[in-house]
Amino acid sequence: MSNQFGNGFYYPGNVPGMAQATEAGDFAGTLSGGPPPPPVIPKSRKGKTARVCFLGAVIITAAAILIFNLTGGTASNTVYQVPLGARPEGVYTPKDDITEDAPAIFPDENGPQISVSDSGENKSDETLIASEVYDKVSPSVVCITSYEPGMDYVLDAISEGSGIILTQDGYIATNSHVVEDSTETGVMVTLSDGSAYLGTIVGIDVKTDLAVIKIDAEGLTPAEFADSDKVSIGQQVFAIGNPGGIDFFNSLTKGTLSALNRMLSSGYVKYIQTDAAINPGNSGGALVDEHGRVIGMNTAKIVATGYESMGFAIPSNTVMEIINKLIKYGYVNDRGTLSVEGKSCTLYMSKANNIPQGMIITNILDGSPLKDTQAQKNDIITAINDVTVESSVELIDELKKYKPGDTVKLTLYRPGNDSNSKSYSFDVNVKLTEDTKAK
Repeated sequence: MSNQFGNGFYYPGNVPGMAQATEAGDFAGTLSGGPPPPPVIPKSRKGKTARVCFLGAVIITAAAILIFNLTGGTASNTVYQVPLGARPEGVYTPKDDITEDAPAIFPDENGPQISVSDSGENKSDETLIASEVYDKVSPSVVCITSYEPGMDYVLDAISEGSGIILTQDGYIATNSHVVEDSTETGVMVTLSDGSAYLGTIVGIDVKTDLAVIKIDAEGLTPAEFADSDKVSIGQQVFAIGNPGGIDFFNSLTKGTLSALNRMLSSGYVKYIQTDAAINPGNSGGALVDEHGRVIGMNTAKIVATGYESMGFAIPSNTVMEIINKLIKYGYVNDRGTLSVEGKSCTLYMSKANNIPQGMIITNILDGSPLKDTQAQKNDIITAINDVTVESSVELIDELKKYKPGDTVKLTLYRPGNDSNSKSYSFDVNVKLTEDTKAK
């Protein structure tokens, strides 16, 4: 995602002043409905940080507090973010250049569903050279311009990102952080031929950083999606998107698939890692294989002293799973939750205090299934159905296996307070509720 204003960075979530955070922050952001927590801002930081947008959602590991300042990442901390946007002012698009009005579209249970492309069609198994990959995929990649609520559609753009065309009639996938600030205003979508459409946001899921928008168009070129479970480390990949925004529209970079199943800020996504160049404005764009099929959606990268060429994409199977639900329901309708807030008990905390790793409960919210059990604040969740979890990220990853209404056994550890209160473990059985804050 590329920004047009000032200095500073945008941190996902509602963080007034962006001054407070812990390693896990508000765990409701992961178990009961918000975005990943922001990093800590150092007290010694000079100057004011403006609220602008990353390429990707700020990524936070479960093992460390991440720090960033205006001069770059610190030597001892890993910072997952993207540098400043490329353009110093807003985007102006004459109204006469906008093709259609924004469509009055809503989630549709009978809407289209995206699946892996049929390998038997259009020689989709044929290995292509870079120029052929570009010719095939670039018509399926768009530029998305977002606007601040209350602002004119054609003035005061706050950011630019990328998107992937899903259907011939105008469904488009992108990152939620590209469009979530424009749910009231809508967005502008620029196609590879330069035509522009006003788009309506159909659904957003901040937990996986995915969103679906819709434009009134016909005859578009949908991208072909591959099965991301079949990709392999070392294969060549290509990133197509808009680094720097529309000024560098539809750029291609190439690299290697560096790693799989990377766990970053939350347990909802296991990312593909690549060394293909990813820059501000690439958010929501396509990571494709040598057959020109989408294997992931480019979302974030590491920018810190000592780190180079570490970008991350949401795997195509996760993209398809979530966007199909967004098209049908506008949100992820079948995600179970414990409705608690908490933070990870790190390895250091575990060894220093002689307690197990897991997720420390900091608050049990109203409506939580734990309300009717003996669980309480400061208990540590250490396992779900006898599967050990050593962090909040692992807890979320394990919870993904279950749906609302499923009963799960939680193993908790209660640290002793003094010589009269001994530490002990116990189990509780709870029925997961639906995550109604998934939108």
